[in-house]
Amino acid sequence: MPMLNISIHDVTKSKLRDIKLLSYILKDFGIHRISYLVIPFYHEREHLEDIIDFIESVKDDEIIMHGYTHKSKPFAKYDYKNIFTNYEAEFLLSEDLKDRLRFGLEAFNKIGIYPKGFIAPAWLMKTEAFGLLKEKGFSFTTDRRYVYNLKSNNKVFSPVISFGSRGFVRFLSIKAFKHQFMISKTLKFIRIALHPTDAKDFRKIKILTSVLKEIRSKDFIISDLYHISKAKNLIKN
Repeated sequence: MPMLNISIHDVTKSKLRDIKLLSYILKDFGIHRISYLVIPFYHEREHLEDIIDFIESVKDDEIIMHGYTHKSKPFAKYDYKNIFTNYEAEFLLSEDLKDRLRFGLEAFNKIGIYPKGFIAPAWLMKTEAFGLLKEKGFSFTTDRRYVYNLKSNNKVFSPVISFGSRGFVRFLSIKAFKHQFMISKTLKFIRIALHPTDAKDFRKIKILTSVLKEIRSKDFIISDLYHISKAKNLIKN
């Protein structure tokens, strides 16, 4: 029976309405264990204290630290990584990663939250960040292909399924989303990642609900990322 995780990214005050809509849709289809990727200091403007009521309401789900500001300088003009992100590669392009982790954890701890996991914006992260995450006590992280157990140095193969948000990538992802899910059903671990912008696109919501109907009609173990990272039969790093 495959383990399934569904996460909602970019949890912050200005996106809260769309996040609540996605959360409502998931719970309406029986997904009662959601991973929320929360940004401590979004674009250096929005603080965790701004959404403390929402965080309190989902504290029994999984709360993950998602970068610190979720903001970075841009890639070079013709860098292929511009396909995946726009001014969001905070943990790939910034130099002060240790400080960003420290400040982010302090913000969480101040409101009584102690996240076990960290996921970089756009899943882009320097190799050196793995050591810093271990140093700061995080148990797991992810990229687009794997869920990493930072304690045992193992990883789970689980390519993430998500919608794009810009241009041709957005168009292609809408066409491919359900096909990716059908292929992923052959894996032991399935990940679906949603973003607030998905809630604004009727086509995405239509496809998402179609996939959720499939999930509801089949046997899946709904899981958080922490327990997927600790699953057996992992790949050694």
